[in-house]
Formats: sequence, structure tokens, C-alpha cells
Amino acid sequence: MSVVLAADIGGTNCRLGLFRLDNGLLQLDRMTWIETGSVPHTEALLAAFERELEQTPHEVDAVVVAIAGPVEDCSRGRLTNGGLNIDFAPLNTLRRRFFLINDFMAQAYAVVSPEGEKAELIAGPSVPESDGMRAVIGAGTGLGQASLMRIDANYNLHTSQWLAIPSENGHAAFPFTSDEENECNNFMRKEWGVPFVTGDMVVSGRGLACLHQFLTGEKLTPPEVGRKALGCETRTLQWFSRFYARACRNWILTTLCNGGLWIAGGIAAQNPMLVKCHEFKSELYRHPQWENYLRSVPLYMMSDDNSGLWGSARFGQQQVGSAPRPN
Repeated sequence: MSVVLAADIGGTNCRLGLFRLDNGLLQLDRMTWIETGSVPHTEALLAAFERELEQTPHEVDAVVVAIAGPVEDCSRGRLTNGGLNIDFAPLNTLRRRFFLINDFMAQAYAVVSPEGEKAELIAGPSVPESDGMRAVIGAGTGLGQASLMRIDANYNLHTSQWLAIPSENGHAAFPFTSDEENECNNFMRKEWGVPFVTGDMVVSGRGLACLHQFLTGEKLTPPEVGRKALGCETRTLQWFSRFYARACRNWILTTLCNGGLWIAGGIAAQNPMLVKCHEFKSELYRHPQWENYLRSVPLYMMSDDNSGLWGSARFGQQQVGSAPRPN
């Protein structure tokens, strides 16, 4: 039986988990949340694993940490919204067992973990193409996107090796498609003093707050907008749902993810009407040539806040060579 320690570190919370691999099955043994501020450096993080999960990191088969920030060589990285810097390079001199990955790479691997298997089907067929490209998208503090492809050429080996492909597509210019939407575009550009507005600015918490201000004149925080305007049919709900669906549609067409698109938690999990209302599906399938293809792609939602933790563990499972069940 192999053991993997996993972590998913955001700007506020740090999720820690101890996973066991038994006959190809990934099982969560124990888990806890701590404040990210309590782990200011690598040594503090390793100490937190031992203190909170009663497991020494140097004695397990793999340690995988996902961090919301840039990562270099799967071993060095920093938290974008915080002071945490992690350097695992000195720990991998004998046998590589410490891995650092970006948080949305972890979300991608969550797609082929037990967490992805129990995701709710929102639209499309219930049986995806098993070998097809898969993708993940999620709006929260920003807009994250990644894709996932099978790298095992011989499916009969009963393994399910997947390669997550990172993306910074959230920083590409967001497409506005009408005169009224262009007014919103101009409003956002002036608010933020930028030459163009990106998906990360529109389909995110700050984008939601700015959109609500444009539509109503009210200046509220993202959580306040969620409580006031996303639980019923409001213009804010309709517009933001349309923008979210457009981001999903464009990512489906970019990745050709006929194996399915997974929405990772965040704003959608807290406000499920966003992806279940008529406006969302109408925009998702609105395309002059590709509507039939878009309708053939399953769309799922992972609503568990611990999906990134599961993704980290799933990455670790591949590293230690414990063959998982085919997904």
C-alpha cells in the first residue's frame, strides 16, 4: 500500500490530506484545513503535515502540493496572493518524491479522481468518450482553465495515465458580442485602467462585482452580489451566466474536449443557478456551425471545495506507479 500526502494551498486556506493507494484505489484517510498564513515557508508546510496528519513527509511515497501561483520545474513556486514560497528542489536529491504543481493542474487531475467521478452532470450526454480529451474551467478569484489528455498508448494495460496541460487562457481578451456588452466592456476598462478586459477580469469575483455595478449602479463586494443577485432571475445573474457560458463554450472549442468539460467549484458551486438557468445553456450552445458538437460534450460540475486536494493526490498516484482504475 502506497501513501501520498497532498495539499491544496490558496490565498486564505491550506487543505492537507493523507491518501492511501490500495489495489489502484485512491482513498482519503484524513484531511484538515489550516490558515495559509500559518505556513510561511517550506519547512513550516512540512511540519504542518506531520503535526496535523501525524505523518512524516520524508517517509511517504510522494508529497504533492498544489499552489495558486506560478511553478517552476515541478519543485519551486510562490503563492500569487500571499508571501509563501516553496522550494522542494533540495529535498529531491536521492529520489524524487516531492512535487509542486499549479492549483489548476490539480483541478485537472481531480477530473479523473473519485471527486470527478461523482461530479454532477449539468448538460450533454451522460456517457462521454472515455479516451477523449477532457478539460476543466473554474471561476473564483480569477478564471482558471486546463485540459487533460490520456498519454498511455495501450489502453489494454488497465492503467489510466493522464497528462494535465496548463493554460493561461484566462488572461486572453474576453469577447463581447453586442453594443450593450461593449458598453460594459468600456465601463470595465475605465474602472481598471486597462487597454482591454480579459476573461480573468470578467468571469471572476471582481468581474461579478464590476458587472453588477455597471447594471445597477450598486458597488458591492462579490459575496454581497452573490447573496443579493445570484439566487433569482436578475439581470446580473443573466449577464454573468451568459459570460460564464461563453467562456465554457470557447474552452470546449479550443480543447475539443469530447471527453467532457468539468466546472470546478468556486462561484458556480456557491451559486448553482449560474450554470443551471436558461441563459447559461442558451449561450453555451449558441454557435452558427458548431452547435451539434457543443451539445455532444458532457458538462459536469464539481462542487466539493476539496477537489484540488483530490487532484493533487491523483497526480501523486501516477508518480508512485500505483495503477488506478480506468476512468
